[in-house]
Amino acid sequence: MRRSRRFFPRFPAGVAILRGRRARLACLLLLGSLGGAASAAAQADVPPATRLRLESVVLLAGRDFIQPVAIAAGPLGRLFIADVGRGTVLRVGADGQVRYEFENPPNVAALQPVDLEVTGFRVYVLDAQSNALLRFGDEGGFLDVLRSFRADGVETPRALAVDRLGRVLVAQTSRHQVRLFDASQGTETVVGGFGTRPGELSRPLGVAFAPDGSFYVTDTGNSRLQRFTAVGNFAGAFSDSLGEPRGLAVGPTGELFVADAGRRSVWLLGPAGGVRDELKLGPQSPVDVTVVGDTAWVLEGSPPALARLRVERAADERK
Repeated sequence: MRRSRRFFPRFPAGVAILRGRRARLACLLLLGSLGGAASAAAQADVPPATRLRLESVVLLAGRDFIQPVAIAAGPLGRLFIADVGRGTVLRVGADGQVRYEFENPPNVAALQPVDLEVTGFRVYVLDAQSNALLRFGDEGGFLDVLRSFRADGVETPRALAVDRLGRVLVAQTSRHQVRLFDASQGTETVVGGFGTRPGELSRPLGVAFAPDGSFYVTDTGNSRLQRFTAVGNFAGAFSDSLGEPRGLAVGPTGELFVADAGRRSVWLLGPAGGVRDELKLGPQSPVDVTVVGDTAWVLEGSPPALARLRVERAADERK
């Protein structure tokens, strides 16, 4: 078996090398600053999204899909779908064909995935069967249990987001709350609580991180979106004629993509609200949405289908 070569960074003379917990913290802070700078540079080079255009719709084969509920995109355009009815996670191609199926964790006959997220080459899965957040490699191999919600004495969350620093955001729909965990899985903040006032939530079904570390929540029962700062303080709420917002994704310049089951459409909104476009999807209702580059993928239900949208952007005035 060929062993991979490890990379050891070279440090200039006089630089102290930290060990243990201090080293891990320093690495997280360094990666965060580098990632933030790279993110800001990337945003500066990308014109804002202005319009959505439907490119294709493919039906998902009935024998392979029963009740798909979530979709996420990974590196190199890889697509992953969580099918709670079939009890598995599948990697699919742009044509909707299954490439492979994820393996089950040890001593688990089948998964009950309710949401998933991809960061790098790791796939995070909210599993109602084990009431835990599981982690897999993007080739489908099981890695570990990142967090057990059974130990917390709560039901499985219904929506998931993971940021570049490893922070995890989950929506506990029945409790009308969103919980934010740091990279070590300690609870940082709990936001929400049932209600209609700013900062309160009703049946949240979608969460997503913005490039600056703040985050959005689809406040489904109140037909609106809410934004919170990176530490969980209320930062704004907007409805923009939303019907039943569910799945949520954030683009590279902070624009929002919202799967609206009530209006059977996908919305393109600005980072602070404001409609840029609404794309009607006909008789089918969108279940979830994910974005990679200038492509948005929408998971539809009844019957299950995969729609590919082109994200059109304003002309770069510097050219």
